[in-house]
Amino acid sequence: MATYPRISARRGNEVDLRVAFYRGGILTDPYAIVGVNIYKTQVLEQNLVASFAFPSPCEAGYPAPATKITEDIAAGDCGTGAQTGADVAGMYTLLWSIPADLVVPDVYLDVWSFIPSNPCDMAEFAPVCDTNNCHPDLTDDSLADLVLTVCNRFWVYPDDWGANDGLETIQLGFEPLTQKYRQPEQRPLEVGITPLPLYDYNFNLVAPIIPFIQGTITIKTMNNETMVDGSAMEMGLRQGSYRTNPFVLRYSINTMAFLIGTYKYRVTVVLPDGTSRTSGDFILTIS
Repeated sequence: MATYPRISARRGNEVDLRVAFYRGGILTDPYAIVGVNIYKTQVLEQNLVASFAFPSPCEAGYPAPATKITEDIAAGDCGTGAQTGADVAGMYTLLWSIPADLVVPDVYLDVWSFIPSNPCDMAEFAPVCDTNNCHPDLTDDSLADLVLTVCNRFWVYPDDWGANDGLETIQLGFEPLTQKYRQPEQRPLEVGITPLPLYDYNFNLVAPIIPFIQGTITIKTMNNETMVDGSAMEMGLRQGSYRTNPFVLRYSINTMAFLIGTYKYRVTVVLPDGTSRTSGDFILTIS
């Protein structure tokens, strides 16, 4: 069983339902995640396909069935501060094993319910909290008014089998969507993926494979000094109404890792049949 991202989950495999909680623009852990419900197409009771309950944060197993996302933190001066697998504040993931009989292709919604702040800090809840200032029962109806929800999307397709009769060659165009950066920004570079010819391509052949494209990016100075060499990109959606070319490849740019100046980059994508397509040189500037 393989694990796939939200943009291209596959029936009979796992989907990585990642979510980031922010407070005032800063990644922050909520006091407690109460539950996650998964719906087909719309958030309606009759469309519920899976539900996950979470224990109280007082319990040792919390936040199972979700897990915290971790990262390795490099050592600072004198070798201090290095951590392996350190939790990232506000970042969680829930791995859902997609049933083999799920209706696909379709869009699914994962609704996360959470309590943002510790209710034990409020006088009315203090009497039921334990000695660690923790509320032991998240299902208590008295907490209902404190619960917030966020609704996310993901797409599920059939498993990754395909066939190619060899009669048509898939052509793709690349559209640079972000070109100018200013220090100290850190934001994604996006490149649109466009099937060609734009309004006359074989939709049934091309559309099903776009979400499964794997992309890499190489960034060089104008003197061909390599800054980024074949780093992986992720697939996402562009903003706005784009019915024929809604997908973009993203790569996070930390401008503080670059000197001010002009750079060129190329994007390469690998199609499910093993062939690849490479863009021309695009330009980005950092000022």
